[in-house]
Amino acid sequence: MTSSAAHTPEPLIEVRELKKYFPVKKGILNRVVNSVKAVDGISFDVYPNETLGLVGESGCGKTTAGRSLLRLLEPTDGEIYFRGKNIVQANTKEMRALRRHLQIIFQDPYSSLNPRMTVEGIIGEAIKFHGLVRGEDAIRRRVQDLLERVGLQPSYVTRYPHEFSGGQRQRIGIARALALNPDFIVCDEAVSALDVSVQAQVVNLLLDLQEEFNLSYLFIAHDLAIVRHISDRIAVMYLGQIMELAECETLFDNALHPYTQALLSAIPQPNPRRKIDRVILEGDVPSPLNPPSGCRFHTRCPASYGPCSEVVPNTVEVSPGHQVACHLYDDYYSPKDPSVWARLPRLPRVDAIAALPPGVAEIIEELTTDDPVELEEAPSDDPVVEDPVSEPLEAEAQAGGEEATGGEEATGEEPLQEEASETNEESQQEEDSDVEEDSEAKEESEAEEKDPARSVASEDTDTTT
Repeated sequence: MTSSAAHTPEPLIEVRELKKYFPVKKGILNRVVNSVKAVDGISFDVYPNETLGLVGESGCGKTTAGRSLLRLLEPTDGEIYFRGKNIVQANTKEMRALRRHLQIIFQDPYSSLNPRMTVEGIIGEAIKFHGLVRGEDAIRRRVQDLLERVGLQPSYVTRYPHEFSGGQRQRIGIARALALNPDFIVCDEAVSALDVSVQAQVVNLLLDLQEEFNLSYLFIAHDLAIVRHISDRIAVMYLGQIMELAECETLFDNALHPYTQALLSAIPQPNPRRKIDRVILEGDVPSPLNPPSGCRFHTRCPASYGPCSEVVPNTVEVSPGHQVACHLYDDYYSPKDPSVWARLPRLPRVDAIAALPPGVAEIIEELTTDDPVELEEAPSDDPVVEDPVSEPLEAEAQAGGEEATGGEEATGEEPLQEEASETNEESQQEEDSDVEEDSEAKEESEAEEKDPARSVASEDTDTTT
């Protein structure tokens, strides 16, 4: 991974209050009666040679945000800047020139490739359209070079998409995105449709290409383990809004928003013996047609309280680069009731936060205090009360022990342990003899059962005797 925004003050992509609503029409006149608020006012920056991970549940608006960012879907409202130029206000000619710098890797490698075109036609079409290379031979050499860069054979240029596996098709999609030497690529679930082993290969390929071509990624995914591996910063999205945004390790070590904590608890652990405190959210995700008032997450939040259902939370920067949209960390709305903080799935680390609302740090320290350690009692000045019943008993026991010890030393008698050992040996010998007699009697009884004549002879012998 690359350096974060602290080393690159000028962002490559700036998104400000981006919105994308899909109208719901009804009736003969197709009147707009409502809107699906897929993306509802998100803001973030992407810096050169950086990967920003965008995570969230299915249906929260991640893919819509990525496509609106490239104007594959026309935004309803908001501003998008690429190197200071507003993409939303760009006309068709200007947008065509910007396409060379802004590319996308689609989620489904099966439907994103034209089945009637060869690999050479799929990758070389954009090269020919923008005039980067002239001549059929030069275009073919360019396509073969791109296939080698993504780990495929140059001879595949004449094949069709149905002749490749899912991982190979996704590599072709990556080669198509690299064909125009872009600066920014939206990776829309680029590895979600692949096997685990192929996912690792594609993710490592993206990291190598980022270092080689100085790329910036908006990496959209569900798998938080993969997002942690590839991302420099992570934005957590819920129902069209960003709940939390922070550096990758900061988010995993000290997640503040309850929704982020619930997502992190769902990461599978490789060690089956390790116990995981899963956070099970109650209820279902609300409909984007009619989102809840106030905080979008308050209907499922375990720490919901007064203003959550009425007031839209502000985005608070609790530390440099760590932003969270939650009333808990707002100075004006922050609760002073410890029971509200105790309902959080995981309490924030006080030592890792630069600024908390007044009085909150003390509440968290009280809630996170470990069990008291038992210390030695200090000597007190109060007189010691002696027990009149236990003292005589302790004295007699002590005197008896001294007499027994003195008698052994004076008389020189053998210890009682030797006498006990001799007694044990004698009892063991008697038990062995009893066992032998029982075994002999058992053998005779078995022989008599097998041979009745022998038993009659033995009776005669006893009578004669």
